[in-house]
Formats: sequence, C-alpha cells, structure tokens
Amino acid sequence: MIMKEENLYKEGLENYPIGWVIGQNIFFLAYFGVGFIRMLPLRIHEFPIISVLYALFLIIMLLFVLRKHLCTHCHYYGKLCSTGWGKLSALMFKKNSGNYQLGIRLAGITWMLATTIPIVGIILTLILNYSFSNLIFLILFILLTPINFVSHKKACEKCKMRFICPASMAKGD
Repeated sequence: MIMKEENLYKEGLENYPIGWVIGQNIFFLAYFGVGFIRMLPLRIHEFPIISVLYALFLIIMLLFVLRKHLCTHCHYYGKLCSTGWGKLSALMFKKNSGNYQLGIRLAGITWMLATTIPIVGIILTLILNYSFSNLIFLILFILLTPINFVSHKKACEKCKMRFICPASMAKGD
C-alpha cells in the first residue's frame, strides 16, 4: 500500500495516549483469556490441547504475522497506535517488509477464528459437562465481542488512516 500524506485524516492522533494502549491490551487479555480458560476442560490425555493451540494461534498471528504484513505498511509504524502494535512491529520488522494485501486477508480470518473458536469450544464444554459457570462465561464472551468491535470503531475514528485503511470501521463517519 502506498500511503500519501495528503490522504491521512488530519485530525487523527499522531500517537494514541498510553492509557488507551494499555486499556486496549488489558481488554484483549481479558477477552481472549476468557476463551482460553473456559476451553481448558477440552483435553486429550489430560492436556488442554484446544486452549494451548488457541493461545499459540493468537500469539503467532496477532503478535508476529499480522504485525509484519499490516503494521509495516501503516502510518503508525514505530508509533503508538491504539494497540501499541506499531511500536512492536518496528522492533521486529523493517518498514514495508510485509505483504499488505495478504495481511488484510489474514486479519479477517484471524479475527473470525479468534472469536468463533472460543464460542464453539465453550459450547462443546457445556455439552460435555454442563455447568452454570460455563454458561455464564459463554454469555460473557459473546457480550465482550461487540465491545471489541465498538472499541475498534472508536480507535478508527481517531486514526490518521481512517479513510484509507481497508480495516477501518470509521470510513463513512
């Protein structure tokens, strides 16, 4: 993606406040943590395979693969974006070193799986061993999902790339 300065949203934040970044990452830890913990009963030979694979998938995709293919092409590369991942990306990868179109495709798949795997896993846990707490945590995870989308939209509204980023949820606002 070729980014031109004149296409950037002029009122967007150059760097997001550190409190926003910390809050966003705490939310992600809580959101994904609920899914991870509630899938722990899904075991093979006493090993929580689904939770471990889920955590590895999230770590590999969110912290490495998407950072290379998306963040290295972003205005916030080396800066504090809403998640702080622009700074993380700059520590690991050279600018423009990823394949942006691949990153966009992988981002959609990653977020879809990051959301649906825990829902399916917790439902499976409920079927295998019903408990009221599993039901509550399934409802909690489902309720946190739209909060994640609202948070993403709010971040996009303040983003310099809000009108040119294919993942922006604030283009029409």
